[in-house]
Amino acid sequence: MPGALDPAAALQSMREAGLLVKLLPSRSHKRGGGASFTSLVAALEGLAMGAPLAAAALAQAVIGTVPVAQLGSARQKAASLDALVHGDGAAPVLLRNADAGADEAPMRVALQQGDWLLEGGGRWGAAGVEAPAFVVFASHRQANGESGQASAFIIPRFAAGVSVHATSGPAGMASEGTLQMQVLADGSLLLGPAGQAASVMAATFALDRLASAAQASGLAIAAYEEASKTLGLAGSDAQEAERSSLKLAHCATAISAARMMLYEAARAADSGEDIRLASAKALLCAMECAERMLNLTVQVVGGHPSVDAARMHQFLAARRLQQSVAGPAERQAARIARAIVQPSISSRGDEPLMPKATTEPRTPEMPDRVSEILDAAADAFDQQGYDATTLDHIGDALGVTKGSIYYHYRSKVELFVAVYRRVMEMNLETISPIAEDEALLPLERLYRMAHAHSLQVMKHLSYQRLAVHGIEAQLMGRVNEDQRAKLNEVIVLRDRYQEIFVRAISQAVEAGELPQQDARMAVKPLFGALNCTTMWYQPRPGETAADRERIGDQLAGFAISGLTQSYRSDNVPTSRPTAAPQRARRSAKAH
Repeated sequence: MPGALDPAAALQSMREAGLLVKLLPSRSHKRGGGASFTSLVAALEGLAMGAPLAAAALAQAVIGTVPVAQLGSARQKAASLDALVHGDGAAPVLLRNADAGADEAPMRVALQQGDWLLEGGGRWGAAGVEAPAFVVFASHRQANGESGQASAFIIPRFAAGVSVHATSGPAGMASEGTLQMQVLADGSLLLGPAGQAASVMAATFALDRLASAAQASGLAIAAYEEASKTLGLAGSDAQEAERSSLKLAHCATAISAARMMLYEAARAADSGEDIRLASAKALLCAMECAERMLNLTVQVVGGHPSVDAARMHQFLAARRLQQSVAGPAERQAARIARAIVQPSISSRGDEPLMPKATTEPRTPEMPDRVSEILDAAADAFDQQGYDATTLDHIGDALGVTKGSIYYHYRSKVELFVAVYRRVMEMNLETISPIAEDEALLPLERLYRMAHAHSLQVMKHLSYQRLAVHGIEAQLMGRVNEDQRAKLNEVIVLRDRYQEIFVRAISQAVEAGELPQQDARMAVKPLFGALNCTTMWYQPRPGETAADRERIGDQLAGFAISGLTQSYRSDNVPTSRPTAAPQRARRSAKAH
């Protein structure tokens, strides 16, 4: 491709061809081209086979946009994407921990006189492309000196207090750098809410490893092809060629295994699963394959006159750059070893790619931010339907980024389940004390329960509409195994709520206050009468609590009257008297 040995020129060629925006993962950028992580991995692997430094530049550009897309404001997202796509700047560069390969934030941050003081050092691999800004993750310092929550910032390269040192590789084809920072950043440089970037940081570093694994895989394949081509040339020593062929066969097997792990991790990322451990495994295998393959290729090609020296130099430069970016293989092995000893990261990949949700049962006294998210989500799902609603819609209603929602809920499914859980818990909190009040006669208790339920419907209309529609109908076939377990938990809450009313009806029947009837059958029309409020009720201007009380009285009275079965078809005439007798009776009265 044009500019294969010049990463900046290669990136510009991809920009002009419109490839950059198409390769932005759809799960990481609202305005991206909709590429899957699997497609991105394939593109990086293929590009690394012919132009490994250009692949490094592409990975740097794409990965740098991920935290901005997840946490940034609309202005920050637009600036990042426009710089990447339209060529009026380069994408921000992800700053990694100076201890290469570590997932910890490279910076420390503390609030100082209204601004954020960032201090620390990091490492970056520029791949020959200028870095106008850095995406920086920073951990908050606590009183005990330990790191607490993490925040994300986008810091201009030439901001006061930023000291960058870059080292050029052979023939200027690659560079790697270190950065020291002591910067006062105002709120405009903060990505998303303060202290809520830890999960996005972990996910971003995992994607960074996935991109590095793809490049290492492409580099190993290219080196394999170079060695195979040289071994097939005439004039090679027969015995040495046979030994090299055996080594080459072993490398080919290792490359195949590494690629299987790479694409398995990419597919897991596309499914929204946590790939922290999977990406570490893929990167470790791919790096070891690339290292073995490059060493063997150097031995095989030697000083053979047919070898493209510039291409070999590019391979070696790319390997040095990747080692700088990803860290030594020992770092990935240590990460995997920690997961084996203390498996806090799921090796099955059933944790989320993006931030994990808060899934513990919630009470009405939940934190304000969570309550606001659930209220906005209930309104959005009610007004637009489940399929048409996106996390961006909910974020826009709240005036926050999608990343703020991801901090609490890792997917739209989990957010919907949380909304349903909340309405069930609110209903149980309201009805249970009435149902347990033994000072009330059973029928009065049932009436008050029906009245309270009617008020709940009017007070939390969006929530109650979702509950009436049924959670299974909304999520049928949309949940994975882990989500199914959480879904079953809220279905249990729903059944428990219905059982409270079944028991109340049974008690009224046993007390002789209601005629004999099947309580489980009777509860269905009872709820039908009360829940139909969701179809016609809308708060009116000037409506008061007393107005809603009157509506609740009428609804509850109507529903309980149905249970008394005052009208029964077996004791009512099946047809009306004929018209003639009616006239006769009227005539008799007239005389």
